[in-house]
Amino acid sequence: MSAVHRYDEPPLAEDDYASDEASTLTWRLKVKLDDLKAAGYRVQWIEVSHEALVTLFADGGDQAILMDPDPAIDRAWFGEFEVRPTDKSCIWIYLEGEYDDLSVHIVT
Repeated sequence: MSAVHRYDEPPLAEDDYASDEASTLTWRLKVKLDDLKAAGYRVQWIEVSHEALVTLFADGGDQAILMDPDPAIDRAWFGEFEVRPTDKSCIWIYLEGEYDDLSVHIVT
């Protein structure tokens, strides 16, 4: 079975499939992480730039990134995934299972 495009029908308008939430960095990161997990990859950690971190907080509020509940551990979390700071731009997702070594996916 294959998908067939109907050229005699107009394309969907952006409003037909996008929502305000879908345009946020938080939503794009959640979707990417869900896709990677569904593909069987193991996310090892996420590196987040300062600019992206500010955007995640603006999108998701104070609960977007959580500090580890153990005060002896200086670690942050986005859901179940460890978050590390980076000087690189964007969000870098480090994972295993795609190739022999670690691989990286970038969310902008």
